[in-house]
Amino acid sequence: MKHLFVPAVAVLLLAAPGARAFEPSENYKKREIQGFTVLVHPEVEKHADEVKVAFEELDSQLKTLSAVVPEKPLVALKKVKFWVEWQTKKNGAAEFHVSKGWLKDNGYNPEKAGGVEINNLKNFVDWSRRAQPWMVLHELAHAYHFLTLGDAYEPLESAYKQAIERKLYESVEYVGGGKKKAYATTNRAEYFAELSEAYFGKNDFAPYTRSELEKHDPVGFELMQKAWGTPTK
Repeated sequence: MKHLFVPAVAVLLLAAPGARAFEPSENYKKREIQGFTVLVHPEVEKHADEVKVAFEELDSQLKTLSAVVPEKPLVALKKVKFWVEWQTKKNGAAEFHVSKGWLKDNGYNPEKAGGVEINNLKNFVDWSRRAQPWMVLHELAHAYHFLTLGDAYEPLESAYKQAIERKLYESVEYVGGGKKKAYATTNRAEYFAELSEAYFGKNDFAPYTRSELEKHDPVGFELMQKAWGTPTK
């Protein structure tokens, strides 16, 4: 999840004392979209108009990324489940959940570990269409990093270190105008996910595209080649 208010990669608001228990997994409606498993919270189905638009957006993003991600990593990505909620975070959109233990300790469904949660359906659509058209790939990149490559993937460690040392992302163009400190500076996980957006599609922070990434951060570009392989288009 990427926005101006909270960080990504399964950083959740702590459950308040006495909060309602999480919805059991068996109550979610199972769908398949572009070969991905999507589990839908019962509350979501009560909002027909919003649901139609949201699933069109999800289908579009999954179709687009499936056309460019090489076969081997795509197979790995399709093992990642999507959990769709109506609104569990006011200022959220989507996030990847890393730790089953953390989820359990804080009152969340531990079965969401290793999955991508769309935690605010309206924001997911709005932010995707306004500035982050590769939001789904961003979250799946987190899954690929942690579940396939491993958290301490050495090429990522090295690439992120040199990018920070060289201050490559301290002040870059932003799709909304002006310059900002890139979200890629947050940590190595966000660096990987942000570069993945540029490598396969378009990021909301410069470098925006694959060709721009290769010029701006050659080491990061090489990381993408090693980790993902060559895009299929």
